[in-house]
Formats: sequence, structure tokens, C-alpha cells
Amino acid sequence: MKIAVIDDEKPQADILYSICNAYFGEHKQNVQIDCFPDGIAFFNSFKENVYKIAFVDIFMEKMNGIAVAEKLREKDRDILIVFVTTSPDFMMQAFSVHAFHYITKPYKAEQIYKVLDDASSYVSDNSKYIEVMCDRRNTLISLKEIVSVESDAHYINIGVVSGLRYRTRMTIAEFIKLTDNDTRFIPVNRGIVLNADYIKDIEGSVCVTGNGERFPIKIREKTRIEQNIREYMFKKIREDQRR
Repeated sequence: MKIAVIDDEKPQADILYSICNAYFGEHKQNVQIDCFPDGIAFFNSFKENVYKIAFVDIFMEKMNGIAVAEKLREKDRDILIVFVTTSPDFMMQAFSVHAFHYITKPYKAEQIYKVLDDASSYVSDNSKYIEVMCDRRNTLISLKEIVSVESDAHYINIGVVSGLRYRTRMTIAEFIKLTDNDTRFIPVNRGIVLNADYIKDIEGSVCVTGNGERFPIKIREKTRIEQNIREYMFKKIREDQRR
């Protein structure tokens, strides 16, 4: 994993570097931590999809942290941005650029460790992709973002959290195989598969997802569907507790 630390206060950057380095050392994971004195230096060497996490100080002279994050988000929508600052006053602005965390100085090792725990879990899950052919080009889709999959003749339509839909020539069975039989994807009807992470409720013969979409289910399969959802959620909770 590669991490960027963007902070014009070198003593603070050194402390953060040491804590992050210790964390990955304890977890026996390889990490590369690059420190930059400001946003300008960072963007001068920036390459898309290189860094998984960026710790960004909000109060910097040459380019403040909010400006850095806004520009960074334009270049890389997946990087996890963690703001570091001496004041919580800019918290609302921080989350307007989809910040992953917001940490106040002085640093506490346990606080940084918790952020890295969350980030490692997120990156691990978000690194699972499938590659499909859409509009005559190969497209990578994160499993984490897939809400629904519906068959349509010889094609499937893949709905993701952003509202986009990807149409590709594939069967439901081929899709499930492509995900390596990921248990979050649960068949609820003929030609309909839903991501259990986004299932909000089952109302009679309809399954409701978090974005308000409604999908018909097989009534005679309702007990089996509910059981599959419970088993997946139980497995997920146990895995989270082990992290």
C-alpha cells in the first residue's frame, strides 16, 4: 500500500509517518509512505491510482487542504482522504469532498490505528473488481458498488450505487462465477440478483433496496432468501470483529 502525507509542518508529518510505519510493521504489511511539504509538491509528482490513502493537513500556506482535496478528488475518485488539523471548524467542508476521516492534532497512536484499520478494510473490499465489456470497451466495476443485476435476453444490466447501469452480454450464472461466488450477491427471483449490503427490507413479495428501488421476489423462495441474507450478515459481522 502507498500512503501520501501532505503537511507543511515537518515535525507533525514525521510523527504521522512513524505511527503509520509502526502500524503496518505490526500487521506485517508492506507500505510506502511519501511525505510532501505542500499540495504543489504532491501534484508535481502525482500519478493516478498510485496512493490508496492521503493524509492532508487543512492549514497549509501554499495551498490549503480543502483545495488540495478538491483537486485530488477530480483526479482520483477512489483515494481515501483523511484530513488532519488542529481545529474541527472545517469538518463540514471536509466531508463535502467525501473525506474518509477527520483527525485533530496532536496525534494519538490509537486514533491513527483505528483510521488505518477502517481504511485497510475498505481498500481490501474495494479492490475486488469484475471486468465486463460495455459499449465495446472493457470496464472495471467494483463489487462493492454493485446494487443489482438483472437479466435481459442475452444480456445483464448491472446497477451501481451512483445510479449508472452497465449493460453487457453475459448470463446471471456467468456473473456469479465472475465474482468468485461472492455470497453478498443473492438471487431473489429468476434473472434478478441483489447485493445484500443494499437490501433494506422485504415487503411482501417485493425486496426494497436502500436507494428505493423495488424488485419482485419469488414468494415460495422468501424464507430461503431471508435466510441467505441473515447468513451473509452474520458472516460479515464475524469478519469485522476479527479485524
